[in-house]
Amino acid sequence: MDADERGEQLERLFRQTYRRVMAYCLRRTGETAAHDAVAEVYGVAWRRRRQLPSSDEEAVLWLLGIARRVLANQARSQRRWTRLLLRMAERADPPYAGPLQADGVDDLAAALAQASDADRELLRLAYWDNLSRQEIATVLGISVGAVDTRLHRARQRLRARLDAASGHQDPTEEKSHKETDHAER
Repeated sequence: MDADERGEQLERLFRQTYRRVMAYCLRRTGETAAHDAVAEVYGVAWRRRRQLPSSDEEAVLWLLGIARRVLANQARSQRRWTRLLLRMAERADPPYAGPLQADGVDDLAAALAQASDADRELLRLAYWDNLSRQEIATVLGISVGAVDTRLHRARQRLRARLDAASGHQDPTEEKSHKETDHAER
């Protein structure tokens, strides 16, 4: 079977199996995550269409196998995100009773959302992807010293956002708005 025939078979299979794959995903995760998973399942299937089994029954099982792996990846990703939030809250070294209370994770997520793209990427590499300073330097194409400096500053800015969210201002970290704005550039 050539690539065009496999592509046509996959299109036909999509129409026949979409509901079954969606039901499979919905039984294992929430609705939004299930929709994301199904989209990824068919994306993976399209990229691997040369591996598509010739019989429809085997092809359905192949798709469900892909769905199982996609859902496992989603679950791992969610666990990493949760660990990142907890680690970031611990690293913030807050001198206040703040972010680890009930709404603390939301405060941290909001503070990360307000961070610059560069800060978010650096923090994700360090805490979500759990890369070493040397690995981060390689990924970003900068020196280890620059990683140390940027990571320190990113954590300080995150801590300031967490302080602002909690209504607490640490007197040792007071800076003028001009200095803060300059540091974020």
